[in-house]
Amino acid sequence: MIAAAAVIALTAGCSGGSSTDDAAQSTASSTTSTNATATAAPSSCRPIVPFSEGGRAAEGQAVLAQQVAESVELPAGVSIVTGRLGTDSDEPDMFGVTIDLCGGAISTADELRPLATQFAKAYKAAPAIGDQMFALRVAHYANYTETDASGELMLKDTDFQLHMWNGKPSVEAELNRWEVVHG
Repeated sequence: MIAAAAVIALTAGCSGGSSTDDAAQSTASSTTSTNATATAAPSSCRPIVPFSEGGRAAEGQAVLAQQVAESVELPAGVSIVTGRLGTDSDEPDMFGVTIDLCGGAISTADELRPLATQFAKAYKAAPAIGDQMFALRVAHYANYTETDASGELMLKDTDFQLHMWNGKPSVEAELNRWEVVHG
């Protein structure tokens, strides 16, 4: 059951927020979040798996997305596990990026907001990929192995093109811009 939830979470992608995708993510979250409370052990995080391309994303964009993600300085103990590009029929010729993180001392969506904001700023500073993104999702898991994922938190910005991610009007406003999907 846990492995199935991890598969659902991994295959949900980054759609523009259709009710089907949100329902799949909600199912994965409810299944995995119950494990987070039962797991008090240190994080177990798999090595990074290369970002995957999906839908209408052009070949090579996943490599660029991964390079941008890897340019962000991560807090102690946090690692990038994987990422993926996904498309939405409402956003032709664009794609969303989802980044999965694991480990470290992030246990609430509010604690994830500053790191997610750093990813948003990095993508905005990389127009070769940022100009083609309609959404950014940043997920964090307490544990993420090859067979299990638990303790999911996820934030999303489904209006990535509308937001400047430049510290204006304020840092607080940017942090509050994130929509909590799980956590």
